Amino acid sequence: MLDRLVPAVCLFTVAVTLVVLLGWVLGARGLILVVSTPGAGAMMPNTAMGLLLCGASLWLLGENTRPASRRVGQALAVGVLVLGLGTLVEYLFSVDLGIDHLLFDDKVRTLPPRTPGRPAPLTASCFALLGAALLLLHVQTRRGWHPARPVALLVAILAGQALISYVYLEEPRPDGMGHLLPYYPVAVHTALLLLLLSIGVLSVHPRHGLMGVLLRNDAGGLMARRLLPATVLLPLLVWGLRLFSERLGVRSLPFSSSAFALVTVAAFLAILARNANALSGMDALQRASEQSLRLSEARFANIVNHAADAIITIDPARRITLYNTAAEHVFGYTRDEAVGRELDLLLPNGLEALEVDDGVARGLGGRRPLLGRRKDGEEFPAEATIASIQVDETVQLTVIVRDVSARVRAEEELRNREALFRAAFEHAPIGLALVDLDGRFRTVNGALCDMLGYTQEELRQRTFQDITHPDDLAKDLDQVRALLRGQRDTYQLEKRYLHKRGQVITSMLTVSLIRDARDAPLYFISQIQDITERKYVEEARRLLAETGPILASSLDPETTLLTVSQLLVPSMADQCVAATLDAQGRLIAQTGRASTPEKSRLLEQLLREYPLVPFEPGHLPAQVIETGRPMLVPEIPASLLHELAEDERHEDLMVRLAPRSSLIVPLPARGRTVGILMLSTSESGRRYEERDLTLAEEMARRAGLAIDNASLHAQSEQATHLRDEVLRIVAHDLRSPLNIIALSARSLLKRPGSQRDPDDTRPLASIQKAVSRATHLIEDLLDVARMQGGRLTVERRVEPTQALFREALELHRALAEAQDVHLRLEVPDDTPPVYVDRERVLQLLSNLLGNALKFTPTGGCITLRAEPFADGMRCSVSDTGAGIAADDLPHLFEPFWQARTGKEGAGLGLSIVKGITEAHGGEVWVESQPGLGSTFYFSLPLARTATAGAPECNR
Repeated sequence: MLDRLVPAVCLFTVAVTLVVLLGWVLGARGLILVVSTPGAGAMMPNTAMGLLLCGASLWLLGENTRPASRRVGQALAVGVLVLGLGTLVEYLFSVDLGIDHLLFDDKVRTLPPRTPGRPAPLTASCFALLGAALLLLHVQTRRGWHPARPVALLVAILAGQALISYVYLEEPRPDGMGHLLPYYPVAVHTALLLLLLSIGVLSVHPRHGLMGVLLRNDAGGLMARRLLPATVLLPLLVWGLRLFSERLGVRSLPFSSSAFALVTVAAFLAILARNANALSGMDALQRASEQSLRLSEARFANIVNHAADAIITIDPARRITLYNTAAEHVFGYTRDEAVGRELDLLLPNGLEALEVDDGVARGLGGRRPLLGRRKDGEEFPAEATIASIQVDETVQLTVIVRDVSARVRAEEELRNREALFRAAFEHAPIGLALVDLDGRFRTVNGALCDMLGYTQEELRQRTFQDITHPDDLAKDLDQVRALLRGQRDTYQLEKRYLHKRGQVITSMLTVSLIRDARDAPLYFISQIQDITERKYVEEARRLLAETGPILASSLDPETTLLTVSQLLVPSMADQCVAATLDAQGRLIAQTGRASTPEKSRLLEQLLREYPLVPFEPGHLPAQVIETGRPMLVPEIPASLLHELAEDERHEDLMVRLAPRSSLIVPLPARGRTVGILMLSTSESGRRYEERDLTLAEEMARRAGLAIDNASLHAQSEQATHLRDEVLRIVAHDLRSPLNIIALSARSLLKRPGSQRDPDDTRPLASIQKAVSRATHLIEDLLDVARMQGGRLTVERRVEPTQALFREALELHRALAEAQDVHLRLEVPDDTPPVYVDRERVLQLLSNLLGNALKFTPTGGCITLRAEPFADGMRCSVSDTGAGIAADDLPHLFEPFWQARTGKEGAGLGLSIVKGITEAHGGEVWVESQPGLGSTFYFSLPLARTATAGAPECNR
């Protein structure tokens, strides 16, 4: 309690002085002058500062810790000493040192004292004494006497006098201290703080002086504490009563002196009786204590003799003085053999293994291991505690020894079993786990960590519910509840876990419940066998077994393509894109499928808006098509999507699809790539591996063969149709020119030689036209056959665009003029040249112009245009005819197809236009509105500087 007294006094002093200084700042007289009676003292600013310095100094010096703090505290004490001595010098020699008006000069001058701002002589004396006491606070003479204590006691007496003067309502008299010092009243809070500070100084070393007498635990200390209140208060009360009687006039009564004497005697008799009773009570307590001690000694002897542990007491010479019955059983020596001998007889290492700290064994209650020695020389493991007991000047050590050899053997056997279990647990080939009843993992082995991808610490922070596949959690919890209800002892089920990286782990789970001796559940033991590979192989075999019959069920290429994506989603992928390619690696058709309707819509939108992007150079599918080798992308970072995106819209669609892992495999068939298969995972969290790539390649081989068979079947059907069309054309269209040739020849033969006019060439002209028409038809049939077989050849050179188009236009000018149709060429002079096969382009333009002349009415106009566009030349042939019906537009470029317009022809012209354009690497399309005419567009490659003038043959 005294440890808290010094900080409390310092804190209270600092708080009061700060409040007084605040009163001087604010001019609050109530804070400066607590007692407002006439002649009461006020706490001057210097007084407040002095008390503040005293409180801070006592705080710093009372701790007695760091040298820096002590130096600061001593400096503050010097300041207090200087303030007190300086003020006393001013009073003694009637001089003004200028220290009275350092603070609040304008306000202190308004006070009534003769020397405003100057502390009272009694306050200055206390400051000087307190400063000296603080400087001597930790000074001690050789006899252990502290000089600061009597100085502080003197301060307490002076401060007490000031407080008592307020209690007795004494009126101050300036000449009350003679001619040496005037007497000015001390403020009540000043006197109180001085008294508290003096008590604080006395409390710094409480075991010495008056405080030491009061704090002793013997009879003298008890007597001093009981007499202290009476010693202090009784004289004050008696003297106060006397003063009070004088002021009331009772002093003049004849019995006044005897009455006060009787009151004093009665008071001291009461104190005597009270303390006599206290001493009698102490004597009774002492007798009771002695009896209790005898009983305790008897109980102690009984406990010692019947204790299960060996109890040995030794004297300072380490000789045995107490040796109980248990020690005889433990060590084999009798009491007579052991008492008086050294402790080393029983403990070979003595007490070196035990640590004694201030008379009490360190960690008492927590025993220390050591070795004991029996009478036959056997050493055994033991545990001991030691306690030091000091009575007066005699010190004895008590050692309590417990034989733990049986326990050590049991613990060693237990450790061996635990080590065996731990080794079997840790090195088991399957996952093992001890799971709390709430599902939290308690202990897991390395196999389970490797299986799920977590560290042991990460798993211990999770429950089995956290890593169980959502679809399997309900049935697992049902089994757990059945175990807890006692309906079964164990259960086994096939269950899926979620790997740390997101993929699904299929396992065979076996769970047992461990119970305690009272049959209360303790925890679960789980055995988890990874059967993911086995399930994968089974699923792969099932998938491959189903693939053959399903793919063989249809010979339509588009249906087969759709069937492939349906087989792979969701069994092998979350998203699938399957595409077929022609012999030049160009896209024919593609289809997409996803595991969720939302992702399916996004995938369809992506394929519709960006159908050719994956097949452009630099993209992964294009690399697979070019090399013919499959590609595995285990992880798809966001940076890869950003790199492959054509624009922000394209990147947004791919990000929303959220692919995580991808496989891209070609669809091979008969030595060539007929398509490509793109698989990716998303919400399933699956991560593709090499085994998935192997399975995808096997699926691709089967799908490629099925697609190629379907394509061959379609080509066979088309060839059959082509044969039928050729036969129809041969039967119909070739019959006309052959009839003309036959009739013209017969007409020439019927004429006699004399009637034959050498200038009449009409029959010969008819024969020549019929032969030309038949030849043209045969060439068209051959071109269509070449296109169907992929063997249409072009020999390209650099050709001037304007001259080439003008030549084609001039070839049809005579026919156009005959039909009164205007031909117009819109090709600027600065149009760059094209890199084409001249004859094939003339054939292409001839077919388009001829077709336009067929359907353009008299007075109409046909326009031939060409303009550079991107990396090619965009060309067009426009007419002002009746236009083409919307239902006919999809069939325009099919071989042998003709619109129902009554026009003659084999229906091969536009099909040949498409073949020639595609042979040049371009594309052809048509725009038409009924009544407004039609425009046929086609693109040709621009001339390349590197190949200028060099011929090139393409198929």
